[in-house]
Amino acid sequence: MYPVFDHTENGDYVLDVSGNRVYSTTRGSGAANGRNVVYETLNNTDVVKGLALSARTFFEVSFLKDFKFTTNIAIDKSYYNRTYSYNTLIGDGAPAGLMGKDDKILTGLTYNQLLNYSKKIGNHSITVLLGHESFDYQRDWTSGSKTGQVAPDNVEFINYATVTGLTSYTRNYATESYFSRVGYDYMDKYIFSASFRRDGSSKFASKWGDFWSFGGAWVISKENFLANSSWISDLKLRASIGEVGNDSHIISDRNDSGSEINGLNYYVSQPTFSLGNDNGNEGGILTYAAGAPDLKWEVNTQKDLAVEFGLFKNRLRGSVEYYHRNTDGLIFAVPNPLSSGLDYRMENIGSMYNRGFEISLDGVVLKTNDFSWSLNVNASTIKNEITKLPQKEIITTTGYKKLAVGQSIYDYWLRDWYGVDPADGYALYVADPEKMAANDSTGRVVNGVNVTTDQNKALMHYAGSAIPDLFGSFGSTFKYKGLQLDVMFSYQIGGLMYDTNYSTLMQSGNNYGSAFSTDILNRWQKPGDITDVPRLDVTRSPQSNAPSDRWLVGSDYLSLRQINLSYKLPSDLISKLEIDNASVYINGENLLLFTKRQGMDPTQSFNGTTQNRYIPSRVITLGVNLNF
Repeated sequence: MYPVFDHTENGDYVLDVSGNRVYSTTRGSGAANGRNVVYETLNNTDVVKGLALSARTFFEVSFLKDFKFTTNIAIDKSYYNRTYSYNTLIGDGAPAGLMGKDDKILTGLTYNQLLNYSKKIGNHSITVLLGHESFDYQRDWTSGSKTGQVAPDNVEFINYATVTGLTSYTRNYATESYFSRVGYDYMDKYIFSASFRRDGSSKFASKWGDFWSFGGAWVISKENFLANSSWISDLKLRASIGEVGNDSHIISDRNDSGSEINGLNYYVSQPTFSLGNDNGNEGGILTYAAGAPDLKWEVNTQKDLAVEFGLFKNRLRGSVEYYHRNTDGLIFAVPNPLSSGLDYRMENIGSMYNRGFEISLDGVVLKTNDFSWSLNVNASTIKNEITKLPQKEIITTTGYKKLAVGQSIYDYWLRDWYGVDPADGYALYVADPEKMAANDSTGRVVNGVNVTTDQNKALMHYAGSAIPDLFGSFGSTFKYKGLQLDVMFSYQIGGLMYDTNYSTLMQSGNNYGSAFSTDILNRWQKPGDITDVPRLDVTRSPQSNAPSDRWLVGSDYLSLRQINLSYKLPSDLISKLEIDNASVYINGENLLLFTKRQGMDPTQSFNGTTQNRYIPSRVITLGVNLNF
């Protein structure tokens, strides 16, 4: 859209004293003046390095015939380093140059001790487990930047004169658990189990939560009345009920760029303060969040009922399962009064449930001495509903949702988009009668519908859900002698995504220098045009591009996730080399993705929101497996 190089009036390139072309930094009003993406890409640097180390060890001893004691130790440590620099001529580093470094170290240490007892007395089998586990996590982050480059081609702090940013922090998190399990079965036909665990989290002032479970199974196919069945090979009925706690530890802290991300703070039970708010040489500190000393574990209570079966000598196997998961004590950010000076506080305030069915089938379609063909498919459904809130509704700050009893956390709350007025190309929304004044200048009647050109007077409504009607995977395996081909697809039917990326590409021309979607070619241009794309008018960008159900798109997809072709070398060939097994393979991942909008990745988020990210990389792998 803008020239890479400067030109003279007659179209020739402008040259510097060395005869090199001069990169252009001239941009239109409102665009990124003083920038040139080509020059900056060629002359800025951004190098990321990473290293991950993992180690596992265990000690095991058996004693008194029926007892076994095991202790496991695991450590995971990862290092991340980013070094970047901006040039002195064009962009963020001009005119002095800028460089920075980010360093992150993640350390996780897990210990557990397990005491197992196993005893078989005739047709009775008893197992008992007592255990303890502790997990310690530490995140170290250091980030710094300097300006004032002294000499070129040296991206180190000593080569820059002025410190512009320097920060560091350490985050710690820990859990500790005591747990037990008792199991009993009679003739491998009647199976029962029970468990109890006590979990502690460093996030909470009242650290401990108690959780339990019970389960049972009946292997019906072992009963006498099915012993001689010609078509039922296996049949089991199982059921369970149990609790598990959640302290939301997986989504807290900061991302790799140091920006805050949503999640439960590691120190949520304590009042916290924000440092680094300095005024020159005077230190500054602000209140960050009030402590939540009464906060406790979220409790998920799950009930399951399932049938597992094998038919026709197990050529067809499968299961059908119903689940109902109820969550109590949902952790929410509750808005504070403005007089408190803090935006929100954390409380256990709600309940919801997820329920649905999961079906799995695996069958051998054809089988001979040298060839076999099998198919597998699984499908799942989910229904989510909020059952308790401390207030009538909570409008979320992200994801365009409104939480209310009887609704789902995945339901969209958006303006009701009507379309485009053929007369003048204005964006139209269904009008909210409570917001419209008498003889309102923004109001119109189109096809008997009261609409408005003011997005702030639009009717807000529940506009569908991100939850799909059905999702799962299916695949097939072909075997011929030593050759094997595995194919796997994943799919989703139903559900909606709010495509923020697409809405950005459908801007009204006010984002100077930014790209458009080719759909902008369908915009309104003259009276009488019938289209769903408003006129390009920079003065009406808020009205034309406001969040609404216009940006919802079906999240149905079909993905060819993986194809693997392998060949197992004949044993008489490799035995001469003292090799037990040998195979060669070629594997492809993320090969095809079919969606309702090209470039969209519905798999990136279950809640229906999009980010600036590429679809999963296509990976082709060649390999050899050798077992000696």
